[in-house]
Amino acid sequence: MAKRLDIKDLNLYYGKFHAVQDVTLQVPARSVTAFIGPSAAASRPCCGR
Repeated sequence: MAKRLDIKDLNLYYGKFHAVQDVTLQVPARSVTAFIGPSAAASRPCCGR
């Protein structure tokens, strides 16, 4: 299966706050994926073609 997005060991900081720790994610081509957090307004859809 072809991958559209491949993330490995992602870490994200807001200042000193470690918000995202060691995330690995593979999103297949021709798929729709959404990252959903505590606020629906802050969700981020990712659409593959």
